[in-house]
Amino acid sequence: MPPDRLLGFRCTDADPVVIEIGAGSREAERFVGDRWATPMAALPRGAFPLGEGADLQVYGMPNDPKVLYVAHGDTIERWLRLPRLGASDPPTAFVIGDSIADGAEPFILEALPTWTVGFDAIVGRGTNSALSVADEQAAARPDVVVIELGTNDGDPATFRENAVTILDTLRRVPLVVWQTTHGPLENVPGVNVHIHGLAQLYPNMIVADWDTFVRDDELSSDGVHPAPGHEALMAQLIAPILTRWLELADGGGGSSCAAAAETAAGIG
Repeated sequence: MPPDRLLGFRCTDADPVVIEIGAGSREAERFVGDRWATPMAALPRGAFPLGEGADLQVYGMPNDPKVLYVAHGDTIERWLRLPRLGASDPPTAFVIGDSIADGAEPFILEALPTWTVGFDAIVGRGTNSALSVADEQAAARPDVVVIELGTNDGDPATFRENAVTILDTLRRVPLVVWQTTHGPLENVPGVNVHIHGLAQLYPNMIVADWDTFVRDDELSSDGVHPAPGHEALMAQLIAPILTRWLELADGGGGSSCAAAAETAAGIG
């Protein structure tokens, strides 16, 4: 891709950098880093340089314009592709989870008043009972699927097998957010390793890190579920991710200066 078709911009200091490939064309693809970037162990085989600027080196993949990697110093990330046509109107999301999502439902709905949000959250659920729900949502194609599963999967290896099936099924959903697990259970560290590892394999997936977000004094005596008065914790983690993603996807927020940036760069 010619260098003049690669454009990076940041609308304000509070906004993430957005990189546009094919800038100024109808086929332009936009990618966002920051909260929506996935750390990578290394560049994948075949990655080739597209350009660089502001200490960022940008890489593409042969025959796949919907994937972008960005290197900065010793850090390599895959940036999240934004849907070219924006989100639905109204935006749609679906939450698949266990008792944590079940308890958070009214708080998530309150935090996302302009969204149409569906839920399938069952106490004690493991990933094995969510496979058919993923099939249903793959057909429904919401803008975002949020997955809060893994706590009840006793075997991390089986969890990974089921998670791969779910993520394969949801590969055409613009954004899949998988929330990590937290608690004293023996399976939790292994499950979380797999969640972070799978994010490197699925370009439409990002991680919402519940494990580092919650404090033990906000949880009940089991160390897993939010304590009374803290039932809104999942909403406080998830809603800002979806809200800012929607702004970026629809050309607002950190994407709002794209036309001005193209003009300033002499593109268009």
